[in-house]
Amino acid sequence: MAKDRDDPAVEDPEFAFLDDSTKSSTNTAHTEEPISVADTELNTSVAEASVETSSAAAPKSSAVDTSIPWYLRQNPAARDAQKPIEIPDLPPNPPPLLKTILEYISITAGLDDLELLDLRHLDPPPALGPKLIMIIATARSEKHLHVAADGFARFLRREHGLKANAAGLLGRNELKIKLRRKAKRMRMLANVGGAVPEGNLDDGIRTGWICCTLSKIEAHPDDMHLPGDNVDEFVGFRSVNPGVNVVVQMFTEEKRVETDLETLWGGVLKTQRREGTVAEEKLKELDEDVEAQESAEVPLISRQEEETETPASPHASVIWNRVAITFLYNDTDTQHSSRTNKALVTLLADFIMSKSADDYHKDFIELSLKKVLMNQRGHTIRRKKDSEEAIRKADLVELAMA
Repeated sequence: MAKDRDDPAVEDPEFAFLDDSTKSSTNTAHTEEPISVADTELNTSVAEASVETSSAAAPKSSAVDTSIPWYLRQNPAARDAQKPIEIPDLPPNPPPLLKTILEYISITAGLDDLELLDLRHLDPPPALGPKLIMIIATARSEKHLHVAADGFARFLRREHGLKANAAGLLGRNELKIKLRRKAKRMRMLANVGGAVPEGNLDDGIRTGWICCTLSKIEAHPDDMHLPGDNVDEFVGFRSVNPGVNVVVQMFTEEKRVETDLETLWGGVLKTQRREGTVAEEKLKELDEDVEAQESAEVPLISRQEEETETPASPHASVIWNRVAITFLYNDTDTQHSSRTNKALVTLLADFIMSKSADDYHKDFIELSLKKVLMNQRGHTIRRKKDSEEAIRKADLVELAMA
C-alpha cells in the first residue's frame, strides 16, 4: 500500500533530521545534571538587573516621538561654549562717549581682543594729537576689517555727528573690483609667460590695517586741562578746545602681530612712569633736605635771640645815619630858627635812646649832634667838607657792619 504524502501521521524522509534533533534535545534534557542553588540565585539577580535597566530605558524610548521617521528627527548638536565678550576697563576720567564706542566695536562690529591705551598724559604728546586714547582691535578677515571700519564710520556720522577719517578703508564694492582687476592682470601675465611675483607684496589693496581717527570728542569735566597750561607764554602747536582725541586701530590677526603697537606704546608709557617716579623721589629727597636744614636753623636762631637782648638792624641804622648826617650838614646852619634846630636835636636824641641801634651808632650820632650844637653857637664851619667827611664815615660804618 502506498503511503499518502498528505497524511500528517506519515513521516516524510526529507525532514527526518527534524525528528532526530528533537529526539536528541529531549534526550540531553533528560541526561543533564540538576542545577545548583548558587546558579539559581545568580540567574535571578541577573534577571532583576535586566528588568531594572529596561524600566530605566523605557522613559527615554518613550520620549522619542515614533511618529517622526528617523531620517527627519533633529538631533541637537552640542553647542560650543561661546566666549564671553570682553570690553576693557575704562581709564580714570573717561570721555562720556568712550563706553559707547567700545560697545559698538566689540558687540556690533564683532572685533576681538580689544585693548585700550591711555596716552593723554604723554609729554611730548604723540603725533596723532594731544590727550590721545588709542583702541586696538582685531578683525577675523580682510573683508570683515573693511566692513567693520565702514560701519563704524557711518555709525559715528549718523548717531553722533562725528567725522572719522579711516585711513586704508576701501569702499563697499571697491575692494571687490580691485581684487578682480588684480586677478585679471595675473592671468594675462601668466598667458604671456611672465613670472608671477611671489611673497607678501604690498599692492595697496590688502593692507590688513585701518586707522580710524575721530575728531575731538567731549572730555570729562575733571579732565579739562590743556597741555602747556602751566607754562607762561606757551610756544608750540596745540588745540584750544579741551577735547580728547580717540584713534581706533583695526588689524587682521597677522598684521597685528607684525605691527605690535602694544609693545611700542606700552614701552613709552613704562618709560614715562619710570621717569615720573624718579622725579618724585628726587623731589621728596629735596623736601627732606630743606626740612632738615630748617629744623637745624631753628635752635641756632633761638640761641642768638637768647644771647642778644636787642637784635640790631645794621643796614637800616647805616642808611638812617647817612640820610640824617647829610640832611644836618647840608640843610642846617646858624640861620635856621631855634625851633627847627630844637626839633632836630629832639629827633636825634630819641634815636640815640632807641634800642634799635648799637653803641657805635649812638656815638657816631652824638658826634653829629655836637656839630649841630656848634653851628647853633655861631661857629663857622665849612659845610661841604664836613658833609663829605660825614658821608665817608657812614660808608666806613657800612663796610664794618657788612
